[in-house]
Amino acid sequence: MNKNRLEALSDGVFSILMTLLVFEISLPALRVAPTNALILADLATLIPLFVSYFISFAVLAMFWISHNFFYHSFTREVNRTLVLLNMAYLAALSLIPFSAKLLGEYDYLQVAVVAYGINVLVIGILAATVLHYAIFSDEIDISHVSPRLLTQARIRSLLTPTSALIGILVSMVSVHVALFFFALPIIFMVPGVLTATEKMFGLEF
Repeated sequence: MNKNRLEALSDGVFSILMTLLVFEISLPALRVAPTNALILADLATLIPLFVSYFISFAVLAMFWISHNFFYHSFTREVNRTLVLLNMAYLAALSLIPFSAKLLGEYDYLQVAVVAYGINVLVIGILAATVLHYAIFSDEIDISHVSPRLLTQARIRSLLTPTSALIGILVSMVSVHVALFFFALPIIFMVPGVLTATEKMFGLEF
């Protein structure tokens, strides 16, 4: 099957989803003549939506970086199973605008935070599944990937679902602290952070 077409489809989905996020933010209709005070008051009510937007955009960017790296550096070809797994991944990813709006409008409710966390958790599990299928499949050649790079990729793939699960559990205590855990894996996408963490704790991956 054609890997380039799969990458093009995935990139298209990512770009649409990133754009849709901002469409969920709009000022409520004013029933009286607008004034500076009214506009500022309405903007203040949108702060949770903006927080949800930036977290979700960063989460999507993180998943896109991982997705791009996987298909550019790991796989030289794809098979039907990998394509189907990728489709399931895109399906879960496409729910982000919905769960992000739910989170932005009801950020003070645990059910909204948990729904968002479950969305990120499922995406993370599917992303890890795609990676590990490629690693253990006899049909996908990853012989060109160094053991160190392979180990780091596996660690990164497990960070997101683990962090999302922790966030879901933490939401029972604080819904706002839970958001920190949903966004935490983004830090490890910064070049050099994982290597610096290895050195800090004296680990050898």
